[in-house]
Amino acid sequence: MTQPHRRAVPRNVTDVLLWLLATDVAAAHLPDPHQPDRCANLRCAGEAYPCPPASDAHRACRASTLTGVPAGGLARAAAPAVTAVARFAGWFQHTRPIPPPKRPTPLPRAA
Repeated sequence: MTQPHRRAVPRNVTDVLLWLLATDVAAAHLPDPHQPDRCANLRCAGEAYPCPPASDAHRACRASTLTGVPAGGLARAAAPAVTAVARFAGWFQHTRPIPPPKRPTPLPRAA
């Protein structure tokens, strides 16, 4: 996988941050030009290609793109039966009155 221009995000990408990270990792873990069956990244130290980071990057890149349009269009979420305001009403109200703050008594001063 070659690293595309950072601003040239394909239209079918649904998670841009995941896609950018995946393409960066995939670009850093390319096969060695002299040994195509080995990873060229120094962190992999000659592991077989595709190494685990490259495999994870390819999987993340696939996960960040929309593979197909759902048959019935986009799914719609059902409207909540109870609004959040009504659901949490009264949770943070005091059950008994709060006494006024006490002022510290001044200490006597020596004359």
